[in-house]
Amino acid sequence: MSNLQSYFIAGPENLLPHHISKSEQIGKALVRIVSELAENGLDVFQLRAKSMQDTEIIDLIKDLRLATYNTKMKLCINDNVNVASKCNGLINILHLGQSDMAPNEARKLIDQDIEIGLSITNENQLDNVPNCVSYLGVGPIFNTGSKSDASEPIGLNRLKDIVNKTEIPVVAIGGISLDNIYDLFKLGVSGVAVISAILNEYNPIENFHKLKENIIKGSEK
Repeated sequence: MSNLQSYFIAGPENLLPHHISKSEQIGKALVRIVSELAENGLDVFQLRAKSMQDTEIIDLIKDLRLATYNTKMKLCINDNVNVASKCNGLINILHLGQSDMAPNEARKLIDQDIEIGLSITNENQLDNVPNCVSYLGVGPIFNTGSKSDASEPIGLNRLKDIVNKTEIPVVAIGGISLDNIYDLFKLGVSGVAVISAILNEYNPIENFHKLKENIIKGSEK
């Protein structure tokens, strides 16, 4: 199973103007930022590209894989089973939501080396997690502005219940900030997934170093 501690989610639409250099295309800017994060120890990058055509997504995945080839970073595609089926050797993880193709069905269509992650929003959904799922994305934990269709926040107590009821690694998502990472790891999560904590008005690399510091503190026994 991949290391999931630092898990960054983004698509070109998440970049702010100051993230993009003059004359730089937005896709190239994303590749540059992800590459810099990977070189600094990012564990997983999930590409969430809802507004792009499949051919464009595959081209972007190829650029991301090439730019991060010599790092330990795992590359994940969100939702898109069709893209995942065409990216053998390029991606490491396919992440699915509750309204996407069932993990067992997706498993039949993608390379066996590609791991599958699954989003859940409450502990009742634990009963329907198939064996092919490698980790759970649980949330939103807190209020988030990064996902317009996010469910109601579940909070720390319900997150703790989920962590205690499953042996599958849990990645917390939704409203994750540098201030609450410590508490999340103390609850037993295996990772935290962030968007705006990296892509805000400050420098993404500086944000990432602070994130890693808080992960280390929270992971100490």
